[in-house]
Amino acid sequence: MDRKDITTELWREYDFGGRTYRIIEPVALWVGTTTHRVLDPTGVVHCLPNVGHNGCVLRWQNKDPMKPVTF
Repeated sequence: MDRKDITTELWREYDFGGRTYRIIEPVALWVGTTTHRVLDPTGVVHCLPNVGHNGCVLRWQNKDPMKPVTF
């Protein structure tokens, strides 16, 4: 899995049918086949289902509103 820099994000949030899981100021992202991993600024790695798996919906907000998507 390739590491992607997501330090441009203020937060990213996963919604599982009304159950929300938020990561503040994520640092890095690794995407696998059915899961992906997100490193937060404290060094904790969060493993979550990929979008579409287990009803997962993803939202995020970039720090620069003129560049809402980094990649």
